[in-house]
Amino acid sequence: MAMTADKKLYLSLAVLAVLGGALYYQNQSAAADRKAHSYEGMTNLPSLSITEEDTKALTRIVIEQPAKEAKDGEEAKATKHVLVKEGDEWRLEEPLKARGNQANVESLLKNLAGMKVKERLSSGADAQAAFAQYDLTDDKAVHATFFAGDEKKYEFWFGKGGGRGQTARWDGADGVFVVDGYSSFLYTRDTKGWRDLSIFKFEQDDVVAVTIENEHGSYQFDKDGDEWSAKFKKAKAPVAAKLKDFEQSKIDDMLRAYKSLNASGFGDDKKPAEVGLDEPLATVLIRLDDGAQRKLIFGSNAEGSSRWAQVPEKEQIYTVSSWAADWAFAEESKFQKAKDADDDPHP
Repeated sequence: MAMTADKKLYLSLAVLAVLGGALYYQNQSAAADRKAHSYEGMTNLPSLSITEEDTKALTRIVIEQPAKEAKDGEEAKATKHVLVKEGDEWRLEEPLKARGNQANVESLLKNLAGMKVKERLSSGADAQAAFAQYDLTDDKAVHATFFAGDEKKYEFWFGKGGGRGQTARWDGADGVFVVDGYSSFLYTRDTKGWRDLSIFKFEQDDVVAVTIENEHGSYQFDKDGDEWSAKFKKAKAPVAAKLKDFEQSKIDDMLRAYKSLNASGFGDDKKPAEVGLDEPLATVLIRLDDGAQRKLIFGSNAEGSSRWAQVPEKEQIYTVSSWAADWAFAEESKFQKAKDADDDPHP
């Protein structure tokens, strides 16, 4: 029997109702899923309520990094850095003992206090599988633990990062999360990055005299008021003479390189004789108006254009960049006025 027009209409309406119901259910499910994975919609997210005041109570930090891909035939090794607070100062305890880089530790602690939870990626039984998916296992994650005295206060594992954000998990929270505010470079510094790079400091205006000795001879710069005078004694000359065409701004440039002198590296495994410091190739002595002085001796070339250097009577051996080291090895022309092309007698 042929279907009447009315029956066709009722059937069409029924089909539309079923499709509409399915579409509504699908949209509702999608909305619920979006809400479940959105920062605003997840009322059950754990809170990272770490304040800067909380970080002031921390006295020990342990950061472990997994082994990275080997480069140039070098063996890939996991690293562990332990920083301990003594009084108001942080010190590096492992992998060697040295004064810590105070600014870098403070940046790390400020970052710790600034992290916020964005969303949860998994929880419960699913979290264990997600650890591997997001590189949050012990052999893949950056592992950071913070202590106050003997009490462990915070423990984090940081894994993959990307467009969605930084993945993380931490002690006391169930699941894998995305966090905002994490800066990976603050946690993954090499050993040099956790060490104090400062060699010495002084105020430039406090300098009253500078002596430089190297293979070319000996320089003596003296300050009277705001004016500098300069003498130079060539290596085989009997006496010093006034430095011809001396440019006062050059000694100011030299002092800018030394007034807050930082190392570019360390020679912890070096002996003075191995790097030319048993018989220095150059010496810089800076005298201040209160009678104090800053002295540095230089040895042979280190990596690139840097030089091995040492503060006399101290064991630590440094590398110093060419920006500062070149002044110690300067020829006369480095402190003289530049010659104009018109003054050249041999054009």
